[in-house]
Amino acid sequence: MVGAMNTNKKVQIDVGGTLFTTTLDTLQSAGKDSKLYRQAWGRGGGGGGGDPPAEEEDCFFDRDPETFKVLLNLLRTGKVNTAGFDGYTRDKVIEEATYYGLLEKLKNAMAPAQLNGLDLQKAKAVIPNGIDIPTALAAGGSAATEDGSLWVAHGSKITVYDWALRKQKTTLTEFSSIEILNRMSDTLVAAGASDMPGLHIYDPINGMHKKSVIWTDANDPRVYNPVVRAIASNDSSVFASFESGQKLDNALAIIDKTTLQITREFGRQNGATAHAKASTKLQWLASKSLLLVASVQGGSFGYAGYMRLWDIRSEKLVWDWKEPNFQSARAVDHEMFSDMTADEGLQAIFKVSITSGSVSMADVRHLDSKDPWIPLLDTNPVLEKAPGGADNKLCTYNKQLYLSRGANVEVWSEIPLAESFKDPDEKEYWDTSFRRNLLENSRHGAQEVTQMVAAADRLFITRKNLQGVEVWETR
Repeated sequence: MVGAMNTNKKVQIDVGGTLFTTTLDTLQSAGKDSKLYRQAWGRGGGGGGGDPPAEEEDCFFDRDPETFKVLLNLLRTGKVNTAGFDGYTRDKVIEEATYYGLLEKLKNAMAPAQLNGLDLQKAKAVIPNGIDIPTALAAGGSAATEDGSLWVAHGSKITVYDWALRKQKTTLTEFSSIEILNRMSDTLVAAGASDMPGLHIYDPINGMHKKSVIWTDANDPRVYNPVVRAIASNDSSVFASFESGQKLDNALAIIDKTTLQITREFGRQNGATAHAKASTKLQWLASKSLLLVASVQGGSFGYAGYMRLWDIRSEKLVWDWKEPNFQSARAVDHEMFSDMTADEGLQAIFKVSITSGSVSMADVRHLDSKDPWIPLLDTNPVLEKAPGGADNKLCTYNKQLYLSRGANVEVWSEIPLAESFKDPDEKEYWDTSFRRNLLENSRHGAQEVTQMVAAADRLFITRKNLQGVEVWETR
């Protein structure tokens, strides 16, 4: 039996004429599906069932010995030093890890540490081919296989980067410029734009257009050439915010991921007023089985919008917040938000004001309140006054809030008091529960942030008129 063998026995491995000496224990750690394990435990064993090798018995691989040094060190330490990797070295290590059956171990070793906004650094830049500026990002993969991959829309094209951010394929689409991307699965993405009717589903891994989904109503002539303003998805469905060609009507639609057909329509409204315009942001809250819907509209009247929570199963509206909200006692609620997002770990919805730049949070457990918002106080006197702006961006990841203000990037983190370690259903929030810290400052000449997405322990940022995508990691 393998368990009774002396796993400290030495084994010599000949790789391309270079001898390496290691132990059975080290080779066992490669896993039974790896070539190293099968070679070490006997060629007739059928994947590890044969006799172990004799003392210092040779195994031979006609492969690159320099790359094998990296992989053998991976088996010994569980780590891989990527500091000296250039693109060629990285690709070669991945190729050899695939050959030996060590790819999953390599992926785990090369994955960034858990994303922590207090200890972030720019790790690299992803630059698509051509001259088009990135217009939309879809990061992370499906919920079950979030792997750090990135799909970038730049102009009319979608370029796929794998878990190691290696360019895989570029797909040309029917769009003139894609504005919205949502990863439906590991192979499919949903795309939309304000000048292209319909929701369009692509398989960019294979360079293929799969389906066009159009919102129609045979009984209402006002519904024609509907464009998509926002997209979200869960394990079984895609949610799309459709707006008719003349912007008179809008609705939310549910598309089945299997059939790629619209199964239901709900939340239909006439967009004659700002609080009835099409939603411009959707976010699925899996822990609550709710769809967060938001809209920000600007015009001669100024800015106005709303946030809503829909129970998809009952098609019931469970929360409706309109801004500006003059019924609220707080002056901050009389301002309009420029962006909003939710964090399920914190059980909170966050917004940032266009006028003052103030950040507020609403506890999703207490949304019945007429005034659910808690303004977050910046108690750090060193930081300069936070500016407002209609283009400020918000995203959350790992219970931290990331916010861009022009070219500046900052993170709001929960202060680790005893209260913060309680179960989310038990703890309470105060205006001093979070502290703001700057990650990037415009005084260094940075351009305005246009997109910010966090997934798979990476923060992806694009900037105005710049072709690259910044990749931030915790190391």
